[in-house]
Amino acid sequence: ARHKGLPKTAIEALKPIIQGAIAEKANAEAIRAIGLKVALEAEIQGSKPEEKFVRMQAETVTAPVDMRPVMEAILAHWYWQYFEQNRWRFMQRTQTAGVPGPDIQTWDLGRILSEIDKHFAAALANDKMLKDTLVGSYNELFGPSSVPDRYRPTMFDFLAYEALQFYQTGEQAAVKVEDAFELDAESPIFAKAGEFEKWEPESADEASSVLKAIRLYQALMAFHKADAD
Repeated sequence: ARHKGLPKTAIEALKPIIQGAIAEKANAEAIRAIGLKVALEAEIQGSKPEEKFVRMQAETVTAPVDMRPVMEAILAHWYWQYFEQNRWRFMQRTQTAGVPGPDIQTWDLGRILSEIDKHFAAALANDKMLKDTLVGSYNELFGPSSVPDRYRPTMFDFLAYEALQFYQTGEQAAVKVEDAFELDAESPIFAKAGEFEKWEPESADEASSVLKAIRLYQALMAFHKADAD
């Protein structure tokens, strides 16, 4: 139906696939089908990015709990992709004093980065469940990997490194608060693994992307401390 240019027919065909995949707990297949359905629905509405965001958010809210982390990560990537395609617009906009509304066309740099952060944080919120989920169970969604699964053995590893890519982007430095967290070379950032893992940086800047990256690295190290390899 897609190849014939019939998005509405394709959407109807996807609905039982989604229901069946959810019933069988085939999360990767279900999420792949949901993502395609959302993309087709947005295409019908004029291919506006905000249509995809709103529809995927609605699907995430009603999805089974064990599917939500990956769906949140997809949302984060969709917003991130939108930012990268419109970077010059966000970099030119003056930061607003008030809270920007729901219209993404009016968002400033801080607002779009905050939205991406929100979805990555939601994706990683249930870390216990993610640590018990093997990354191989999502091959249907991700496709074949160029490296063995042991490099990212669980979905916690996979999503943590996805989030780290975002927290370490250069644009983060353009949004700073008055008491922004500053990374000092004399801190335990270059210390031995044990000392770094126990480090508790003191800062009132809880929104700091650097601080979030440090905590994610600490969580990954703690998770794999007992690994043989």
